[in-house]
Amino acid sequence: MPKWLRYALLCIFWWGVFGFLSKIGSTKASPIQMQILFTIGMLPLVAAALLRRKIDRDRVGAAYGVLIGVLAGLGGIGYFAAMQAGKASLVGPVTSLFPLLTVLLAVGILKERMNRIQLAGVVLGLISIAVLSV
Repeated sequence: MPKWLRYALLCIFWWGVFGFLSKIGSTKASPIQMQILFTIGMLPLVAAALLRRKIDRDRVGAAYGVLIGVLAGLGGIGYFAAMQAGKASLVGPVTSLFPLLTVLLAVGILKERMNRIQLAGVVLGLISIAVLSV
């Protein structure tokens, strides 16, 4: 099994449990509170990473890292609000389609190219949002 696939499968497992627990937690706490608690839960991982790795001092990389953190936090609030208002069986799959925006930005801004099969996958992803939201 390729190394990347092992990591991807671990990601699916941890994020799958994360989605399930997010639904349960969102019935007990507000989306803002859930995001705050989520951030607190990340602190032990941050501490472990800081102890094990040398920090890269590239300012542009750091700026992107902070911006990504802000965007992830805002997305988290939206995710927890959606979980509070909707069914986990619908919110999970729909919000998991966020890479569609990544693909569209990569094609539009970075000028990456897609073949017909990949484009069909994007179209099917968009259709799945419509089907799941009915």
